[in-house]
Amino acid sequence: MNIEIIKIDEEIKVIGLSYRKLGLPATVESLEGLWNTYGEKYRNKIENAVVPLVDYGVNAYLLTDKHEYIAGCAVTKIGVLEENWVSFVVPPGKYIKYTCRKMDDLFKNHDEIRAWAKTNGITIYDDFEIEVYPTGAFEGKDVEMCILFPVQA
Repeated sequence: MNIEIIKIDEEIKVIGLSYRKLGLPATVESLEGLWNTYGEKYRNKIENAVVPLVDYGVNAYLLTDKHEYIAGCAVTKIGVLEENWVSFVVPPGKYIKYTCRKMDDLFKNHDEIRAWAKTNGITIYDDFEIEVYPTGAFEGKDVEMCILFPVQA
């Protein structure tokens, strides 16, 4: 398990398909379907996408009744959004970064990451978390992917 603290200096603008707007339940199967739809219909066709393309899964508003999951990518600017699309801006700041090379490993270690944070006197800001998937991650290529947890100041 590779865990470190990183600093993001500039905001990251993300747009993507919203599981909430599509009326999907918060299940693994729904999220897989959301990513499949995004990949088949939209990936590599998004206006203002940052190049090289990096896909983001944004798990937002975790502790509220407005919980949202977004499957999308980073853009240089947020324009008019299509139906069932939303935007999220990842703010600058410090983040715990957990890195791995297998998709399954990205989600298995949330408890260990939180334990690491507690041991190191770090408080995770529980409003959102960001999954980062470089090109090739969804094709099973050996790429470094990560999940970011914002750290309370």
